[in-house]
Amino acid sequence: MGRTMKIGIIGGTGFYETEGSEITVDTNYGAISLFHQEKYERDVLFVPRHGKKKAVPHAVNYHGIIEALHRSGVTAIMALNTVGSMKEEIGVGSLVIPDDFIDFTARKSTFFDDELVHVDMSEPFCPVLRKLALKEASRRCETHEGVYVVTEGPRFETRAEIRMFRTFADVVGMTLSPEVVLAREKGICYASICLVSNYAAGMQKTLDVEEITRVHAKRKKDILAIIDECIKKIPERRNCGCHHAAARGRL
Repeated sequence: MGRTMKIGIIGGTGFYETEGSEITVDTNYGAISLFHQEKYERDVLFVPRHGKKKAVPHAVNYHGIIEALHRSGVTAIMALNTVGSMKEEIGVGSLVIPDDFIDFTARKSTFFDDELVHVDMSEPFCPVLRKLALKEASRRCETHEGVYVVTEGPRFETRAEIRMFRTFADVVGMTLSPEVVLAREKGICYASICLVSNYAAGMQKTLDVEEITRVHAKRKKDILAIIDECIKKIPERRNCGCHHAAARGRL
């Protein structure tokens, strides 16, 4: 890899693009496989979030993934996530660019075990990357903004849980956190593009994994095109403050 800008792409279920040369990065959390390509004079490092063994959401090596991207010199991450809609107007097959999140998991969400560092999450996603993702997604698909509720998984949520969640959020998924927090701690700009694969429990009769697969297949081409445009257009210099988050939160 040269000295060009390095962009990380974290792909969820249904978005495994493992073309390019495989690179293994040793981290404090184990070895992580990255797939390197050069696009638009930029180094792109793709990470399959669930790994070769298809780890369940609560067992994903989030710390290892973010550390591997950081050690590789990545300064911007575009993440792909799959979510369920909790609002009628956010239809199946549409995209959501989250502007906030609520974490209902019990996962470890920091790299800082031995010092007090309180990173500011008032604006949890990089405003520059988020704006770009929203613009490019809106050109190709029905696109919304909204709040993402993160649940532990791997089970789907109950109807009662969804009734509670939908009073203060728009979509529900299992993989956004701690990924977004860890990226902020490492000073990496981060934004998410979420594909709505189904309506949440109680809003449709059953939750069918085959339906989720069909939606992925239908939207995959569009999402990869959106990611391509983002790779091309992410500015190398971003006046967003993400890079300084840990330093500003250190006591």
